[in-house]
Formats: sequence, structure tokens, C-alpha cells
Amino acid sequence: MALNAKKVAGGNTAGAQQEPIEEGTYPTRVVQIIDLGVQPRRAFDGKPKPPIQHIRITYEFLDEFCLDEDGNEMEDKPRWLSEDIPFYNLNADRATSTLRYKAIDPDDAFDGDFTQLAGSACLVTVVNNPGKGKNAGKIYNNIAGVATMRKRDKDKAVELVNESLVFLIDEPDKAAWGKLPQWLQDKIKGGIEFKGSALDVALSGGEAPKKEAKPEPDYDEDIEGEAAGGVDTDEDKPW
Repeated sequence: MALNAKKVAGGNTAGAQQEPIEEGTYPTRVVQIIDLGVQPRRAFDGKPKPPIQHIRITYEFLDEFCLDEDGNEMEDKPRWLSEDIPFYNLNADRATSTLRYKAIDPDDAFDGDFTQLAGSACLVTVVNNPGKGKNAGKIYNNIAGVATMRKRDKDKAVELVNESLVFLIDEPDKAAWGKLPQWLQDKIKGGIEFKGSALDVALSGGEAPKKEAKPEPDYDEDIEGEAAGGVDTDEDKPW
């Protein structure tokens, strides 16, 4: 099953710690689209929330790079920033997934298919937010929004440094799966519908049960609010 939003049913570098980048809007390209499957949700304002499919979008910055231990930019190691967002039908106008798709593919050249967005240029607005709980005192980069890049700027935008990666649970590619960090594999395997999925079958050799069609999920502002933002960690970097 492709990630088509019109068809939705119902590491540290050389030991140097990377500081958050400044707030602002940056040119980027989409470098990864990962299907996270149906993920459980925490209660919101004391009310239980239904699980919903999530996707992870990772953006590679075109002019921001990691620094080595001497503070020099490493142009072969551009900064990345990711966000995990609920995946809704493209008709959900206020959904983050809809806003992202329309910003990256404003002309709908890919007919709602998120998997085709890999490599696409766009503008990402970054904000700095303080960590909470055990992460109190730390500052994290989060994604406040994504906007369309002007065509003249797209035409001049540098290409990706890292190879793009798309992963789908229902059409698993073992090579792509092997490139995902362990913590992300564990997150996907912890999904509500992982057992019996095509990925589960591919990894274990089991037999996948026939899936029943499900109604499209209703847009939920509370779920969106809980999922807003993307933390810039070293866990998913390609180095």
C-alpha cells in the first residue's frame, strides 16, 4: 500500500555534540519518508485517543551542516530534522499531513502519493523549544511549518547529499529496513497492526491474515496537537 493521502483508509559526528540550529526558515529536500504504521496514542486531557497511522518525514538541510570537533562545517554531513505526524486523507484540510503534502507538491504532480516526495525541495521553518521532564534544560529544534519553495529557487537548489529512503510496511524492502536505526525499527514493530503485516511476514516467515477494509479516520485536532513538532536528535542521522 503506497502512502497516498487521497486513499487513506478511514549518531554523533566524530564525537562532537551538535548544537540546535538557529530559528528560521531553511531550504531543504525531503530525504526520507517512513511508514510508522498504526501507533498507539496517549490520553489527551484525560480522554483516551484511538490509534492512528503515522508517517515520519525527514528533511535534509541544503546549507546547514554538522560541525566537527574544531567547529568546522562538514559539507558531507548536512543537518537533518524529522517529524512524526498522523496520516490523514488529503481531504482533511487542517491535518499536518495535508499541509505538508500541499506545501511540497503544490501542483499535486504526484496525485497525493507521499512516497514520490523523496528528493523534493521545500522550505522548513525551525523553532527552538525547551525539553520537558528528564530533558528539561535542553533546547530542541522543532518544525513549525513547511512551505513551497519558489520554482527559480528549486531549479538552483543543490541535490541531496545522502541517498533518499522510502519504507512501507505493506511493501517492505529488506534493504531499506536494514538501513533504519534499531530504535525506529522497534517503534514500527510496536505498532498496533504490525503483527501479521507484510513486514512481520517478511521478517519472520509467518502467514499474513487477510485485512478488512477500515473506515477513514476522522480528523482529530487533539491528536495533531500532541504530535506537533519534530525533535532534532542524533538517533536517525546517517553517520
